[in-house]
Amino acid sequence: MKHRCAANWKALPENDSDGYHLGFVHRALFNTVRSQYQRVVGDERSIKAVIRDWGGGHIEIDWSPGYQGPFEWFGGASGPLVADFVAALECRDGTDVARRRILEGPAHALIFPNLFLGETNIAIVEPVSVEECVHWHTPMFLKGVPAFNGRLLRMAEAGMGPASFLMPEDLTVASRNQLGLHARTAPWLELSRGLNREAVDAHGRTVSHVTDETTNRALWRHYLTVMTDA
Repeated sequence: MKHRCAANWKALPENDSDGYHLGFVHRALFNTVRSQYQRVVGDERSIKAVIRDWGGGHIEIDWSPGYQGPFEWFGGASGPLVADFVAALECRDGTDVARRRILEGPAHALIFPNLFLGETNIAIVEPVSVEECVHWHTPMFLKGVPAFNGRLLRMAEAGMGPASFLMPEDLTVASRNQLGLHARTAPWLELSRGLNREAVDAHGRTVSHVTDETTNRALWRHYLTVMTDA
């Protein structure tokens, strides 16, 4: 599926990796559909998700620190089919690895410049012109588990479909921001939220709270480097 957006292509990768806007831009979704993003609504101090700058423009939101049980990324799925899937994973990968995978779920990450891994969706952003792009996306089906496909498709429709919540809202915000860039009264844009909370982990990645602008800064910093070197 694709959505055409009246904004520069870089607006969508930045949005896809931003954790600050979720709690208010997408509140209607959280009030309607059960999802893992419920954990980013409410008191900021209770939100445990983190963001990481992997370097090279690659950035990530990690929701798993806030998960309280397996398959929260899959709408809390349970039942015989899920039990069979878990048993097969444990047989193939061992109990510890399987349990970690079903708790943490797939990645929510941007592979610079325009490949987005949205947990159970995969997307790319195609530039069309300076002020237009296309957001292509598809649900991610699990190999060997066709019984999950229907649920994965419904989840994609709820967030990414033409009558969904996430994409129409994000596209509207991106297009409004694009119009705002035509204003000549503000000489710069500030992206300083959370600078005081950033830390470097044992792997050399910059880590901060999910509502901070660490990922935004990382994206634009690397873009500037690429364009300067060019």
